[in-house]
Amino acid sequence: MVMLEILPIGEVQRSWLKYLRYELTEYFDDILISSPVELPITLNNNRQVMADYVLDYLASHSTQATRVLAVLNQDITVRSVDYIFGLAELGGRNAIISPVRLREKYYNRECDCDIFLERFLKEALHELGHTLGLGHCSNDICNMKFSSTVEEVDNKSIFFCSSCIERINGYAHVENSKIYAANGDGRKSMVKLVIECLKNLK
Repeated sequence: MVMLEILPIGEVQRSWLKYLRYELTEYFDDILISSPVELPITLNNNRQVMADYVLDYLASHSTQATRVLAVLNQDITVRSVDYIFGLAELGGRNAIISPVRLREKYYNRECDCDIFLERFLKEALHELGHTLGLGHCSNDICNMKFSSTVEEVDNKSIFFCSSCIERINGYAHVENSKIYAANGDGRKSMVKLVIECLKNLK
């Protein structure tokens, strides 16, 4: 069974997690929203959490899930950059996302729940894409395009481009009868491929 565990770290709005579960249901046989866990997190001088430390914790997290997506409602970063929206183990089990900079409120703009949730889903899929072995993509509308600003998140699709789909095929040895391009069509093909990939990699 292909299972996703959504793991809130600290206090995270439950409705956000339920939204992810709803949107990601078709990719997994089961999705579990776990009880929040508390970590002894050390902040840097900018009051940010080092995301790689969280991944270190997740590596020892006991679970039956095929993939673990941690959600931390604090600003996160890694060394050498100012901030990140998320981080994942390339080809591994674990990923983390932060909703902090995805919200309009962070930029002192009027709150827009629809915009936020779309960004939230895009970044969740982006980090899960890394766990499927995908690196960053040069296609401007592909979900795997690196985003350094929320505007860049807004400009890309929630879907993987055909090149990234081909990479998943090669990585997991999945035979895909229909290549999906990130142009708004063929979601079922992408979903089917990701499901097959997860089954092969678990």
